Amino acid sequence: MSEFILKKFKEPEVKNPVLVEGLPGIGHVGRIAAKHLCNELKAEKFASLFSDTFPPQVLIKKSGIIQEMRNDFYYWSSEDGKRDILFVVGNTQSSTPEGQYLLSNQILDISEKYGVKTIYTLGGLGVGRIVEKPKVYGAVTHEKFIPELEKLDVIVRRDGMGQIIGVSGLLLGLARIRGLEGMCLMGETSGYYLDPNSAKAVLEILTKLLGVTVDMGKLVEKAKAAERRVAEAQKMERKMMEDLGIIQKEPSEDQMRYIG
Repeated sequence: MSEFILKKFKEPEVKNPVLVEGLPGIGHVGRIAAKHLCNELKAEKFASLFSDTFPPQVLIKKSGIIQEMRNDFYYWSSEDGKRDILFVVGNTQSSTPEGQYLLSNQILDISEKYGVKTIYTLGGLGVGRIVEKPKVYGAVTHEKFIPELEKLDVIVRRDGMGQIIGVSGLLLGLARIRGLEGMCLMGETSGYYLDPNSAKAVLEILTKLLGVTVDMGKLVEKAKAAERRVAEAQKMERKMMEDLGIIQKEPSEDQMRYIG
């Protein structure tokens, strides 16, 4: 039988909170966006969730210290008292389909304990190519959310195609069964690498929906660094293909002088 251990550090005092989920997924878009918002709002960690449904491993940090596979819960209390926020972020999802259902229900149990009625899940929409200006797509539990999203240029598809795999989708499906509501925001991403640019696009929509303002400067810098890494990788890939004779080498500057 699968086991979950919730280690609590403090008891949060929140009023009318919403839940923002950002666990690892395609391009880590949701995790990057949720973690940035969490950091900028200086949200406080109040619990960590551990489970034998998580991958059987630990991570090694730059310090050489290991990090357990876990999901962390944070809370932020708004100054005006209108809308507080609970966050669930972490370094993993469950490694089995059954585990994903169990994890999603655990997250909902914790959220409902603190009065959550609305859930925002965040993720990436893999398109298999580099995207300079990512579009944001949305999926909702109730039709009433669609006009609000479309006013913010979020694309809500109505062709009956598509799926949301993992906790970002299951949370919404299981939440609706419980009488809760919410939406998923997905930023276009290649899916090949960590994508802060897509996370920024998602976060720009989320902050408007939540009525909060945060500095995006650090995300912009991360996006620029990611672009440089992609450019370097593409350059290395082209050189390898040239050396293998798969594509023609680009002419040097000296060679260019004799062309035409």
